[in-house]
Amino acid sequence: MQLVELLEGASAWADNETTIYVARPWSCDADAVLVSPAPASTEPVERNGKLYDYFLETFLAREVIEELAGSADQRCQRLIDYAENDA
Repeated sequence: MQLVELLEGASAWADNETTIYVARPWSCDADAVLVSPAPASTEPVERNGKLYDYFLETFLAREVIEELAGSADQRCQRLIDYAENDA
């Protein structure tokens, strides 16, 4: 699933023990997975032979997304910027 698609379902995330992992390079089109329960570290995880890097916890991503306006792609890019620079 692409990161932008995963983020479109943010309002349905009920579990605060879940973490988003995204394949590099991070972009809205990058492959993303939810990992639950969240690993004890931020080391990359492997799924189906592909490495995914720690991105954000779902509760934090949801809080940021809810404050953003714009298209799904614009919100996604702003969340990437947040994850890279502010988290």
